Amino acid sequence: MAPSLTRSEGIWNQAWRAGLTDEQQHVRIGNLEADVVNPAGIIIEQQYGYLSRQDIRERQLIYPRMIWLFYAVDAHREGRLRLRMTAGRALISFKWIRPRETLDACTRSVYLDLGPSGQAGERHLVLKIGRRYESPGGGPLTGSGTLYTAENFHSWMAHNMPLVPWVPDQKDLTDNPPIVSDVA
Repeated sequence: MAPSLTRSEGIWNQAWRAGLTDEQQHVRIGNLEADVVNPAGIIIEQQYGYLSRQDIRERQLIYPRMIWLFYAVDAHREGRLRLRMTAGRALISFKWIRPRETLDACTRSVYLDLGPSGQAGERHLVLKIGRRYESPGGGPLTGSGTLYTAENFHSWMAHNMPLVPWVPDQKDLTDNPPIVSDVA
């Protein structure tokens, strides 16, 4: 099923598109409409709600170069998506209890909008998932990745500015408990 061409989308999608040119938004490719195309021609598919595995696969087949940006603000704010950061290191670990059930269909890069992070002094962060380890039977998703500020990510979307990892220092780590492996 193709995305709606009626543009009845929520404020999360609209906020990420703020400041983009009309030519970068809702770009028709084949029988689909890409959410955002950055100046380098990379498609950013924004996903707030559920999207089936079949729809994910279809987009990945049709779009030549793309990434996913998923809404994960509630999961992070509620503590179901926890980060393990070390001062001075760009690579972080994460654990997501009850993750999006269709992430396993994503073969392209996945970024998660975490929103203002209580674990990083309320800095608005985006997590690029690097390695991921899925638990059988719907258990937690664990893995590693890289954090970016939302401002940096938006500059990449709008102007193809380089993505520069956000590296926490000790004062940034306001709430960083260890990831417990036996939480279900």
